[in-house]
Amino acid sequence: MAGKKRTRTGELKPSTPTPPSTSSMTTDAIPPCAQPEPQPQPPSSTPAPPVANPSRKPPKPSPARQKLPKLPPNAKVTPRPLLHPALPTPFSSATSPKTLYIRASTPYIPSIKRIRSLLAEISRREVQSRGGRRGEKIGEGEANGRLRAGGVEGRIVDGVAREMGKSRGKERLGEVVYVKATGRAIPRALEIGGCFLGEEGVRVRVEMGSVRAVDDVDVGDVGDGEGEEVEVDVPETRLRSVSSITISIGME
Repeated sequence: MAGKKRTRTGELKPSTPTPPSTSSMTTDAIPPCAQPEPQPQPPSSTPAPPVANPSRKPPKPSPARQKLPKLPPNAKVTPRPLLHPALPTPFSSATSPKTLYIRASTPYIPSIKRIRSLLAEISRREVQSRGGRRGEKIGEGEANGRLRAGGVEGRIVDGVAREMGKSRGKERLGEVVYVKATGRAIPRALEIGGCFLGEEGVRVRVEMGSVRAVDDVDVGDVGDGEGEEVEVDVPETRLRSVSSITISIGME
């Protein structure tokens, strides 16, 4: 046992604590002000369920784009042809609209010739009507007391129609030839209408729309199956919407 130090008077000196050795000191790589990095957790086998956002509402289906109900496998759909009025002759009056219905298999050149012949008849009728009106208007501007009620009313109607057309920004085509198509025949109708775009003195207007078509639903016999037969209420007919296009071609 090591001896203890004493003072001159024989009293024991107080012991001083020994400083820690530098070899036993360890340095910490993380400063006291920083936070330690979290320990990586092993991936769990069951994924966490997604958190639902209460503020976001589910989208509502659009009423204009509703899908047709699904039919059973033994049902057969037969589309009906679209109904349209009887085609007037090229020599009919302007009150009968000249319409040309286009199919996907309609030939291109005969359709162009048909439209040109209709436009020629329209221009000839306009020339005849102008000549007739010119004969009626002779002497209307003179102060000879021959003022006709029909001429006055006609001029008033023409002036009102002209002013309404200017205010609405619409150009009056007059008598035109209508080219109509639906579904897969729309590209063919656009090709026919595009032939008249570059011609001088011809006006072309394109209008898009949709029509309603009727389909017949025929239900056949169900074959022998292992499962039980399930009765399904299948309608005899159903409606579907078909895209359509109307091209108006007229003379200036």
